[in-house]
Amino acid sequence: MPRRLGQHFLRPAAVHRLLDVIAPGSDESFLEIGPGAGALTLPLAARAREVVAVELDGALAARLRERAPANVRIVTGDALRVDLRALAPAGGRLVGNLPYYVSSPLLRRFLDLHDHVRDVHVMLQEEVARRVASPPGSREYGILSILYALWADVDIPLRFPPGAFQPPPKVDSAVLRARFLREPRAEIHDAAQFEQLVLAAFRHRRRTLENNLEDSYPNLKEHLRLLNIEGRRRAETLSVVEFARLARALGESG
Repeated sequence: MPRRLGQHFLRPAAVHRLLDVIAPGSDESFLEIGPGAGALTLPLAARAREVVAVELDGALAARLRERAPANVRIVTGDALRVDLRALAPAGGRLVGNLPYYVSSPLLRRFLDLHDHVRDVHVMLQEEVARRVASPPGSREYGILSILYALWADVDIPLRFPPGAFQPPPKVDSAVLRARFLREPRAEIHDAAQFEQLVLAAFRHRRRTLENNLEDSYPNLKEHLRLLNIEGRRRAETLSVVEFARLARALGESG
């Protein structure tokens, strides 16, 4: 199987381990991103009610469509562009072996489904998975860490060496699991405004919170003082709860 579009295909032993973690139910529906040759798609379909798989590579999609059982629908398209909400049944689950070069924008898209799908199990470069699952104060903690912490319980249940794939990548891989919450972990009044604040706070990672935000938010220093948040802190030291408190205060004064 030639590698196209940055794809690395899971070997059977790795698929079995991943399926054990996903634990699909016979009444459950799945949206799969990047099915490739169907290494996960076909055994998943044998355990689940239905699978809708989105594959960018038209040749791979056509070959998989020929082999797929009746409860599998193959959609040829770009997961960064297609309407994922329309493809995923409400209350369904999302899985995938993501091409590493687009994993971060895909992860951001998946967050928009936090009120639509139950959970996400995706294979990623281990470095990216660690970044999303990192706690405040760690070197990897950043924008995706905070956005996922707001909407989900996140962990890394599996790690795989390069040999778990064909062809083997040059990096280690990991499964990121995100189980979406019924309500956000911290109270926010405007999700877009919250994200805008987080993006601005990390604009220059080595700068202080105050330096990154002072041009965008009037009376920033006063709000930081009232919230007992030291302006000389860097963004990576703030928890999702602290960001939410600051976003509410700035939003109410705006």
